[in-house]
Amino acid sequence: MRLRVAVWFASAVGSIALGAALVACFDLFHSTSDILPLCLVDGQAPRCGNSFDAGEGPTDFCAWSPTQARRNAEHACAWLGACETPMGRNAFGTCMVQALLAYDCSANPDHRSRGTAHDSWDCLWQTKACADVDKCVFPKGPQSCAGGGGNSTACGTAADPTASNFSVRIACGQSGAPSGSRASGENCSLWGQTCAAAGTVAACAGSDAGLACSQDECFGSTLHWCTGGRDVGIDCASNGAQQCGGFPSANSASWVACVAESDAGACEPDASATCSNGTAVSCPSGVLERIDCQDLLGMSNACSPVRLEPPFDWTSPCIATAAKCASDSCDAGTITGCARGAPFPLDCAAQGLGACRMVTTDIAAPPNAACSPP
Repeated sequence: MRLRVAVWFASAVGSIALGAALVACFDLFHSTSDILPLCLVDGQAPRCGNSFDAGEGPTDFCAWSPTQARRNAEHACAWLGACETPMGRNAFGTCMVQALLAYDCSANPDHRSRGTAHDSWDCLWQTKACADVDKCVFPKGPQSCAGGGGNSTACGTAADPTASNFSVRIACGQSGAPSGSRASGENCSLWGQTCAAAGTVAACAGSDAGLACSQDECFGSTLHWCTGGRDVGIDCASNGAQQCGGFPSANSASWVACVAESDAGACEPDASATCSNGTAVSCPSGVLERIDCQDLLGMSNACSPVRLEPPFDWTSPCIATAAKCASDSCDAGTITGCARGAPFPLDCAAQGLGACRMVTTDIAAPPNAACSPP
């Protein structure tokens, strides 16, 4: 059954236009069922030696305390922005929100990270050098800008659809990029997405078939969402119960959502959320679910009891009711990334990285703060 769907993760959506870079919305990815786990693609990836080779399997993020989750998120996002530039959602503040959604199960218990998204986050928290980050971002090896030239974005190679860089958005000719001819990369699988391109512009998107789409629907586990004629959906295999479902409502338009993995009981699907002590409670997928906005954003007054926008985005209430920042900044060696009105500060030196710098990556986008490479 094909159902109309409204907007998805509005806080993460960027515009898509020729001549302007596009940053797509939160969690979308081409079906993860045809992607091999990272360690099966590259046994030398940084986490493979201690988890897979030891027979322990992928890291259980839910075994971490909130303090461990935040510490590992800071490391993953600081190194990602330093080594690959803060392009797209590599930007420190936005990356921190995404990383905490994956790493902090006490804050986000009902949509735990799954599949290739989990593998990618599992790789990043264990990095110790930019070469390690490259392996997490580019499973089949770094991409070259040779012959590309100019300020452009594109999608990685897709020679082997089961094990390639096709989900990676690459950029050439941008400030703060790695030296030489190597491209910078934003691995869309971290957000549960894949890469799509139109001309010299690429974005993390809901389908690798292109940026255009005509219908909002569930297609297997993948949630397709059209806005402005472009697909910026999510593969629900990247989180929660790994299912996309339709949820009709008597009081409002029907929608599709990624089904939550919750034992809190069934509820009437609803497009609103309530807040209690910084925690948002909602029912977009027919089961009661919650998210600790105060923990996620690291500040009080971080939950707004509003209609979910879109109606399946259980994270949309997590926004500073009184914004403490509007943009990224550098202060000596401290980076401050800004996301959803919340500041995310970090001491670059404590991460073994160089000084904070303001980097302009996507065309027509404001600069983002990032640590310098080590």
